[in-house]
Amino acid sequence: MTRKSLPFFLLLASLVPLELSGATSITQYGITWTFDKDVPSGTFCNGDYWIIGPVNVIGISTDLHAPGFEPKPGEDGSMLNPGTGEKQGYDRRLAAHSKRLCSYDEALNAALPGGEPLSKENPLLLPVNSSLVSMVSWLYHSPEETEPGTPRFNGITKAPRSATRSGAVLTVLPSAPPEGSFRPPYVGMDKAVKFRVADLDRSKLGNLPPVNKTPNPRELARNFQRPWIDHVNEWLGADIHPTENMPNYGREIARQINDAILLLNVDFTQLPNAPDKDELLIRIVQLGIDLTGIADNGGYWPANGGHHGGRKLPILFAGTLLNDEHMKNAGKWETRFHEDEQTFIISQAEVEMTHSAKWKPDSRGGEPEPYTEAEIGMAEWGIGHAKNPQADNRLWTTPYRSINNANIVSVVLNARIMGLEEAWNHPPLFAYADRILKEDLNDGTNSPSPFVMAMWKEHPPQP
Repeated sequence: MTRKSLPFFLLLASLVPLELSGATSITQYGITWTFDKDVPSGTFCNGDYWIIGPVNVIGISTDLHAPGFEPKPGEDGSMLNPGTGEKQGYDRRLAAHSKRLCSYDEALNAALPGGEPLSKENPLLLPVNSSLVSMVSWLYHSPEETEPGTPRFNGITKAPRSATRSGAVLTVLPSAPPEGSFRPPYVGMDKAVKFRVADLDRSKLGNLPPVNKTPNPRELARNFQRPWIDHVNEWLGADIHPTENMPNYGREIARQINDAILLLNVDFTQLPNAPDKDELLIRIVQLGIDLTGIADNGGYWPANGGHHGGRKLPILFAGTLLNDEHMKNAGKWETRFHEDEQTFIISQAEVEMTHSAKWKPDSRGGEPEPYTEAEIGMAEWGIGHAKNPQADNRLWTTPYRSINNANIVSVVLNARIMGLEEAWNHPPLFAYADRILKEDLNDGTNSPSPFVMAMWKEHPPQP
């Protein structure tokens, strides 16, 4: 027997007890896991599968590849209880040309037990309390001969950006979880099932009237249907963001998250057909749980151009809706968060730095401008301020400022609507957002979504 993915409306039957079923294989998002026996299985509230283990996996396959393209060992990889370093076991092509930029480690590829492909004779044992993350790679013979839909190649890694197409998570438990349970994080060893849909406190959401730019909730929810695989640290992690699951770049990651959380603070009864909030709500809370698992296992999202924005807000959001003290205190964690590392208040130290021989600003946006004593106390942005203050630059058109301005305005709007400014615990971010709106906000690619701007105009949050 094989289990296939279910549509979301059936998954909401999580409020109704279901009889356990056995399956020798499970398929989700184009990925099929085959076992050496029937295993009891079911789904969490977000639609991801759980099975009761332990169990041997004897095959991991996909039907997504185009004719004429066959994966080689080290492609279509998997990881068991992945960690949060700069290494991954999903795709070998992110390895060969540069030791410094090599992220692939065959020892981490669970689809190659002992370095050999999975089979009945060479199975992968999935113990209880474990997560298997499996990927489908984009295949190519050369940059000119690729599977249809393959992203353009990264000039640095010499592989598609991203190199992966689809990803799915299989969780192995000792017994069936309570109905309506959220999936535990796919990162790390803690697979305790801690949260249920019934725990959500929807009174924490705003109930604002919609604006004429309000997106369709069902369309926005599709962006979060699949797991966002975001556990590889630093910018190379973007190269394993599966393109059918999530955006590649931090600008788009932050934009989708900010729009989704803002939409959840709108009164859905005033939208066409009065849709239910739960489809989108459950998926955003699950994202927050997964990001918490990454942070709890040493993961981080440091200031680096436009790569790492957006990850702190879903954690605070999930903690607020689930009333979980740990997540609600994300503002006090030692985790590195992109937005906080880039925003600061100008002090005498910044003035002196930008008038010293140590100052090394990026000049691509125009002639760099040093700070003056008259600007002490002003909220400011720096591409890597927390770890690289010598790159700070007063010039408004300095590279990456506009990319991050859009995200910052959107984050601050959400945080103020939900009363999360104190929990965020980084006042310079909020002060800089107010400055952005007074100075200039770029149009086009680097602007907030029309929905964010319309909501800010109609429901301006008070500092």
